[in-house]
Amino acid sequence: MTAYDNTFTDLITSEHQDKPKFVQTVAFSCQGFADLVNLCERAYKYYDLDTATGTQLDAVGMWVGLSRYVALDIEAFFSWDTEKLGWDEGIWWEIGNAKNEIAKLSDNIYRTFIKLKIACNHWDGTLPGAINIINYAIESNGYIADIEENNMSVTFLIKGSVSKICRSMIENNYLPLKPAGVNVIYKFEENQ
Repeated sequence: MTAYDNTFTDLITSEHQDKPKFVQTVAFSCQGFADLVNLCERAYKYYDLDTATGTQLDAVGMWVGLSRYVALDIEAFFSWDTEKLGWDEGIWWEIGNAKNEIAKLSDNIYRTFIKLKIACNHWDGTLPGAINIINYAIESNGYIADIEENNMSVTFLIKGSVSKICRSMIENNYLPLKPAGVNVIYKFEENQ
């Protein structure tokens, strides 16, 4: 942007246009208003889900009802029988220690989960709609999801090695896909 915006100085009448101090006074007095008008004209771009970053994306997430911070289960506690979790390699769990950790999602992952949360907010309550949302969550990595209907319960069977974050988002109900009056169970099967 130039030193000042010509939006208001172009409105000065011809009898005062040749007075540089007057023009400069008007320019400096009105520049804040011109900047505010320009910001208002572009503000929607800052909160567009596809282009927002950082705190603007956090604000979009708040509007939708999804935080950037996610609780992830700690699966790597000390174990004698598991490779890379032995002596001086695994986390030693003691009474009172948390069994999960808080992770901050990157903008790209957070943007994807905001889109999924929006889909959940508009979900029609049907099982095909739910399976479409879950497939959207996991399809980028070639995973597949299936449904098993039981008596008053539904099991979502997700086949493939789903990321820890995606699994946590699904299991911990960050993406609420629960038909009314029905229990929901999530099963994950990793391909060997």
